[in-house]
Amino acid sequence: MRRKLSYWALALLVPLGFVSCSQEEVAPQDEQEINLNITAGSVQTRVNTLGTGDQWETGDRIRLLRWMNDQHVNYFYTAEVANDGAVTWTPDKKLYWDGKDAHTLVASYPNMNLLFQNFQISSEQNTLSGLKEADCMNAMWKGTPTTEPINLTLKHRLSMVTVTYTLAEEFEPTVEITPEVYCYTQYVFFNVHTLERQDVAWEEGYDIWVKAYKHEEVDADGNVVAKKFTAIVSPDAYAAGDEFIRVTIGDQVLTAKMQEDITFAEGTHYTFDLKVGKDVLTIEQVSMNDSDSPFGDGWNNEEDLN
Repeated sequence: MRRKLSYWALALLVPLGFVSCSQEEVAPQDEQEINLNITAGSVQTRVNTLGTGDQWETGDRIRLLRWMNDQHVNYFYTAEVANDGAVTWTPDKKLYWDGKDAHTLVASYPNMNLLFQNFQISSEQNTLSGLKEADCMNAMWKGTPTTEPINLTLKHRLSMVTVTYTLAEEFEPTVEITPEVYCYTQYVFFNVHTLERQDVAWEEGYDIWVKAYKHEEVDADGNVVAKKFTAIVSPDAYAAGDEFIRVTIGDQVLTAKMQEDITFAEGTHYTFDLKVGKDVLTIEQVSMNDSDSPFGDGWNNEEDLN
């Protein structure tokens, strides 16, 4: 039984002046540049997806929006990571304060959407790049111009699911599976003033099956000790009996259902065990925010980073 969400229509969230074309940046006479410190997750963030989830990678890009008096300017910042892990962010153009009135700064990743307040979860997460592009993160700062550095800590706004699977003896060890994870809604909306996730009326077709990314855990000698797959889904409620995992083996499609009620939270990593039998899938939740997972604890949203 699916839980009905109630999300505001996007049009109701966005002032007309805000969605107009962004203004060209003009440096003020005193040219007071905005000094940014961009982090995420729980450390110097960005999801190096199969790492700790809290480190940026060279080439990562975020969109930065400076918003004042219903006028906004978009910027893009690109990360370059040194050998020691130090991150340098290079903007496509310099970012200045616009007068002395209150400003709002919003950072978002990935930067595909022109409007930071809506995000569509991709069903194509079966590659590492596809998984990374599904990792919606954002951060907001409000205040008046300052010479002090502005700290923008992006938070993971969706939920991550990692499944460790084992094959029954009747399967060859080399058999290939195509795993999918159910996502209650592919559309996520945020309030433009607070970044709180908004409710929207769920409709048929909003849900999707996400093609998951397969990866392996190896020991120090390079031996495979566990086979896994991972997907990023919306933070929603699942009831016992809801279809959750789907696996295709050849022309056979098997489905596993939730064993108990569970509500996924933003920025939280959930791990499950899955036994793949000849005609049945058996699923069991192991933990959430498992420090032994390939994503580590860095994927968590820690309350002290609000």
